[in-house]
Amino acid sequence: MGSNESIALKAYRPFYPPGILDAFIPVVDQGLPMPDVERLYLGDGVLAADQQSMPGILTPYVVNDGQNFNQYVRSLPFFTNFPFGYTSSDVNWYEAAGVPASAFDDAGRENPYPLFRVQAHDAGGSLLASVDTVAPISGEANCQGCHGAVVDGGNGAAIVDLTSVATTLDDPQLGEVPLEVSKEYAADINILRLHDQKHGTLLEGSTPVVCQSCHYTPALDLAQVGPKGPENDISAGNPSNGRDQVKNKSMSNVMHSHHATVKDVDGNLLFPSMPPPVDLAGNFRNPLLADDVLQKTCYQCHPGRRTSCLRGAMSSGGMLCQDCHGDMAQVGNDFTRNVSPASPGAFELASDFYTNPNTPRVPWANEPSCGSCHTGDAMDNMHNLAGTIGQPDDGIRLMQAWIKSDPKATPIVPTNKRFAEPVIAATGNPQLYRISTGHEGVLCESCHGATHAIFPNANPNANDNVASMQIQGHSGVISECSSCHTGDLGITLDGPHGMHPVGSAGNDFADGGHEDIAENNPDACRACHGQNGEGTVLSTMFTDRVLQCDEQTTFCPDGNSQLFPKGRQVTCSDCHDNKL
Repeated sequence: MGSNESIALKAYRPFYPPGILDAFIPVVDQGLPMPDVERLYLGDGVLAADQQSMPGILTPYVVNDGQNFNQYVRSLPFFTNFPFGYTSSDVNWYEAAGVPASAFDDAGRENPYPLFRVQAHDAGGSLLASVDTVAPISGEANCQGCHGAVVDGGNGAAIVDLTSVATTLDDPQLGEVPLEVSKEYAADINILRLHDQKHGTLLEGSTPVVCQSCHYTPALDLAQVGPKGPENDISAGNPSNGRDQVKNKSMSNVMHSHHATVKDVDGNLLFPSMPPPVDLAGNFRNPLLADDVLQKTCYQCHPGRRTSCLRGAMSSGGMLCQDCHGDMAQVGNDFTRNVSPASPGAFELASDFYTNPNTPRVPWANEPSCGSCHTGDAMDNMHNLAGTIGQPDDGIRLMQAWIKSDPKATPIVPTNKRFAEPVIAATGNPQLYRISTGHEGVLCESCHGATHAIFPNANPNANDNVASMQIQGHSGVISECSSCHTGDLGITLDGPHGMHPVGSAGNDFADGGHEDIAENNPDACRACHGQNGEGTVLSTMFTDRVLQCDEQTTFCPDGNSQLFPKGRQVTCSDCHDNKL
């Protein structure tokens, strides 16, 4: 292409088949073309793409005109041509994939959690519903911590062998962009120089450099075709289009496996080990120590020290990245571990990752699930199973998603599926949370929030809490049935995860209507309220409620109504004699 081609086009061209990007004229505030994988793999086989515009594209800074969602996905194929792939059926979502956004506004202010207003209109244009939701977009990576010059705040660990060290002064846009961006620019140049020195490459003179063009990642494999390289170009159409991924390990492998072995000048691991969430004596780990390790490990690269991407209920409950994913060496031990220039294409792909200890993970595909820690209810769970690390206060949930003795940190797959993602029929494996549905086809994320921001955010003013507040009047998981339903839903356990109606839609159930269930199917009550009706974490009030009592009790002394405060674990004896 010509020398005037934009940096973005040069950077992303290898990830598209030849000629695809040229069909889309680059326009400011328009995103990357996103393939319609449903049509490609489940439809007529045509590779088509849509391009999403940013709200306000017509008159920036004047009118924040909304943009239509360009794709509607009925069923979502996920790498269906590979052993680990599957189709998530009936997701039925509108998608604005690739919508352009930045963590910095035009004044240089950083906000990795901007709010997008999503609205539903009928065919006549009348507004049906509206909600403001977060679109997390941080690009923060703290490579400058080690790869940045000392004058820019780096620790010097990764520049000691460089013959020439870049600083922020080398950024041609210094002063025109936020200072943190210039620091990262200089660190990136130092990374390229280090790579050139160690591996004999010429990356610095080949900018823009996208590491994933040589080191495969499913995250940028938009058409789900797998690793490609010049080895594939024996077929028509030059399918590699500049990629060289067949003889190189994946991005996840080279980053995690290498950095897991790096030592400081004193011979200590530069990235320390995270202590387990609970020790052998049942004590929680020191939160200050855990945060220090987090800052020195995952938050060095994954956003990040300023962004704090793990910010929801799991974080508030004391769980951190390693508790779900394992340490860096375990994460890096993926399906490309045996790939090299001498062994190109030595990929290890199979469908039995969760059951075969010899099958390595595929990044972005084999991930922990909700069911890995939420392994069941009060009647049936894996809390006391050998090798698990349970939450010591509730006896139900786990605080580590994998068995302690497992060298590859395989996510636990529970037999009790009450809180687990849907199972892939062909393999028995769980689907990814982010593309899973439940309760009559509702996306799990619709009620629970994004993967690393499960409702609620402990900061009451966080943007993550806005959607819940708008929908149901309080933060936290969407638990009010009236958010979607009208009227009283009656005596039923057909709610999400086998729940009874909650809030105004559950007045009949709360006001004595549940007694028949307690008498005829007491285990249905025990599942959440405890084996003896004593209350558990699963019977916790999500918000303050005033409920009617059947008789005088210690908690309800007048026998009429009583305030059940947020956080209270509801017991049978709160309102009446304990029949369990």
